[in-house]
Amino acid sequence: MKLNRFSPILAVICFGYLLAACESPLKKVTYPDLRFSHLPTIQLDVARIEIVEQYRSPLQAPNVEHAMPLAPAQAMRNWATDRLRATGTSGQAKFIIVDASVKAERLRKKEGLKAMFTLEQAARYDARLEAKLEIETAGGLGKGFATATATRHRTIPEAASINERDDALYRFIEATAKDFDRVMSANIDRHLAPFRPAP
Repeated sequence: MKLNRFSPILAVICFGYLLAACESPLKKVTYPDLRFSHLPTIQLDVARIEIVEQYRSPLQAPNVEHAMPLAPAQAMRNWATDRLRATGTSGQAKFIIVDASVKAERLRKKEGLKAMFTLEQAARYDARLEAKLEIETAGGLGKGFATATATRHRTIPEAASINERDDALYRFIEATAKDFDRVMSANIDRHLAPFRPAP
């Protein structure tokens, strides 16, 4: 009879151990560094190119760029390293990262019966990538610059897992960086043609 009295308790304990045994830790996902080396290089008639990271993250809310699976500033540094080439014998160029921010905003949830059956968006992310490419020939006889800004936003649903959220945010920054690439490439062609080597 004693065994029967404790059987329900033993069953609950055993079930708890069974659940714990079945649980596995969430596998950490690593993401590749975003590179642009598959694209043609942009040749500049200067002797050297310097990358200047002017933007400084505040490292606190609402800014979250420091916690992204793909750091926007790193993506912009990679762009300059992979795409810009110094092919001249004098003069210099500066690639200045003006903004590489991502801001997050928690979205207000709906209330009422309808909200119970609606998959809501939990947070909105806004990214802004901005840079300036300055060129100065030897002795300061010629100067020019081109700028580019790319902005995007996206929301993340409340039911997303950590890995699903990180996957979405990686693709989000990747897409913004590709937008930046298109804008900056076009503006270099438009505004810095005199500083490109002759074909």
